[in-house]
Amino acid sequence: MIISEKQLLEEIDCLRNKTPQSSLLLYRGQTQLYEKMRSGKARPNTFVVPEVENGWNTIVNRLTNENSRNSRYNQAILQHYGFPTYYLDLTSDPLIAAWFAVNEYTVLRPTLWIGNTFRFQEESTYTKLKDGIGFLIIIEIPNFKEMIARNELFDISHEQNFIRPQKQAAYLMLDQPPRLPNPNDYIAKILEIDRSAFDSSKNIKELFPKPTLDNGYASLLKVPFVQMPSYYVNKTEYGANISQDEISIDLDKNLILGRRAIHIPLYVEYKMDLSDFRPNWKDTVIYEPSQFRLWKTQDFDLSKIHSGQNVNFKDSAKITISPLAFNKLFDYPFEIELTWPDINSNSIFFTKAVIDHDKIIDHEPPYLGVWLYKKDNLIFELHLIVDDERAGILIELGHVYIFEDGQLEYVKVEKECSCGNPEEHYELLQGFLKIHSLVRKQEVALIQNSFMIDKWYVLL
Repeated sequence: MIISEKQLLEEIDCLRNKTPQSSLLLYRGQTQLYEKMRSGKARPNTFVVPEVENGWNTIVNRLTNENSRNSRYNQAILQHYGFPTYYLDLTSDPLIAAWFAVNEYTVLRPTLWIGNTFRFQEESTYTKLKDGIGFLIIIEIPNFKEMIARNELFDISHEQNFIRPQKQAAYLMLDQPPRLPNPNDYIAKILEIDRSAFDSSKNIKELFPKPTLDNGYASLLKVPFVQMPSYYVNKTEYGANISQDEISIDLDKNLILGRRAIHIPLYVEYKMDLSDFRPNWKDTVIYEPSQFRLWKTQDFDLSKIHSGQNVNFKDSAKITISPLAFNKLFDYPFEIELTWPDINSNSIFFTKAVIDHDKIIDHEPPYLGVWLYKKDNLIFELHLIVDDERAGILIELGHVYIFEDGQLEYVKVEKECSCGNPEEHYELLQGFLKIHSLVRKQEVALIQNSFMIDKWYVLL
């Protein structure tokens, strides 16, 4: 039974003396000993939304060193910042592994940070366990250079932008059963640690540096918050009660909840440490007026304009486009395939959002949206404008286009925009039809609204 760091290091030295120089010793600390070590994604009941995984990859792509950009390397980075992958956390430092064996991961109750948008700050910590046994698993990898060459083992402790893996002397090993290698085949020894006696020299602030020290972490936390109207909470709670709907719609104009578009936990030692992250200065919110957030309450049928097109605006899917993603859609310098967005809907409401901040608000009406409806080879276009956040949505006529073989062609209809120049609308529609091609290239990320509101997506 290990009772001190000194005893642990002596035990490790004895093992190293018996280990061939061609082998690599790595370590993993666990508060419990399971039948098998398993990566986050390989564990039972772990579900990963593909769009969210793509969003993580896209964001990390923007941050990692240019010469290290590949999806597997990015996955290794993601594993250390809160996203489950097919990689198992290991370390080259036994003292770090011992710390994880005596400290238990704990998800704290989110703090609601009051600002222009009331934002859920999702916090996690590690709690010192003062009794029982912790386990330090020693892994011996004889062919480690071959595994590194095959991208089955990563040393990410030298990544310049992401400091947490440095501080944790981090290695990641592939664990995607039944695929080999199986990390469990490399277990050389398991040491038991007496948590009532063991005193670790490590701490959470050292192993999980704040964003002021970890530029990669700081950049991840720049992912904006998305909004949730209180209406959608009340809709679930109260059902079809019209008077309650009216109350919640009105409430939404003054009380807006927010959650980060991608879940990135804030690691704190104590609850009061949240202020170190400076949410009032650092947080940004993807903002749009309540009329756009509450599109599900806007009862308007397209047949009122185009006879026979029986589709209601309130049943549309919605894609909220962040300013950064909007610029990508319209400034992308290369030709790219145009396709209808693959979100299982032929009726989509696109909105150009703005960035909101507690301290600085530099946006004002009008706010713009476009409703596109696709039936067979025709795309119908309508423009939606909010000029006054206390008023309703102004609907303006657009045009109708044939969309075949990735090409748009204007067709004349009875009721259409009077601009006399439908070609000017091409660029707007082409931008929306680039979304999925750019998602595949990981230039932008399309994810479901983080409150999981049905048919509401956010483009980052």
